[in-house]
Amino acid sequence: MTDQEIIKAIKNGKREKALKELYAEFPKIKVNILSSGGDEMIARQLFHDSLILLVEKVSKPDFELTAKLSTFLYGINRFLWKNELRKRQKNPELEWKDTLILSAEDIGYNEEKEEKIKLLERILTQVTEKCKKIFELFYFKKESMADIAKKLEFSSINSAKTQKYKCMEKAIQLAKQTQTNATA
Repeated sequence: MTDQEIIKAIKNGKREKALKELYAEFPKIKVNILSSGGDEMIARQLFHDSLILLVEKVSKPDFELTAKLSTFLYGINRFLWKNELRKRQKNPELEWKDTLILSAEDIGYNEEKEEKIKLLERILTQVTEKCKKIFELFYFKKESMADIAKKLEFSSINSAKTQKYKCMEKAIQLAKQTQTNATA
């Protein structure tokens, strides 16, 4: 059977003949797995998983074959085998022990940074909704002032820049007040 005939058979629900044809690829795949530390049982299991994935992909209406079907099957199998090798290399016991001795520094917890984030959150609750939106679009979404002006319906880019400046001044003023209140 040609690749196109196999695909047509799979799509029409006549998978048995198509799968028998694809099963001819098993010896090559088995050799690959055996040569890199696997055994026949895992080779069969991965091959069957590869066939299932191939049938699922081929059954989709938008499937387009860009290589030989055997190459596609081989690629799926290689991917599954690499994942299996990664799983085998992990040592869950060591991973568990590592998590037991983690300190705040190890997980990146920084009390000073946490305080700054809390301060920023307090300031953002006190600024206007328009300022919050400008900050979000400019600092978090990295949008241009032209886009911000358009989205927030400013008359010009300069108007948006001026509003951003005023919002920043207000935020700085609130931060200074908050810090003054904290030290008093």
